[in-house]
Amino acid sequence: MVISKKYARSEIFISRGNKEENKKIFDYFYKHKDQIEKEFGDKLTWERMENNITSRIKFQKDGFNYYNKESWPEINNFMIDSAERMHRVFKKQVRELRRKLAI
Repeated sequence: MVISKKYARSEIFISRGNKEENKKIFDYFYKHKDQIEKEFGDKLTWERMENNITSRIKFQKDGFNYYNKESWPEINNFMIDSAERMHRVFKKQVRELRRKLAI
């Protein structure tokens, strides 16, 4: 979960220390993109980040400012909802990934 002066987001950050393994994991998730987004209930941003060791899948809402206390309730609602949905969807995907890729 990330909150800044400009946005809030929930993300799956793939960082196992090995670039090839990270990209393999990302590719597995991306292969199931339509199903994941359907179950999540919204479009996600898929960042394979070719030049990085890591990859990321995120759900972001722009226009939030952590320093504006009046927006905290809306930020909290967004973060709780998006984190719960990410957990629900990716928990099932990670179980399948472990079985198929033996990681």
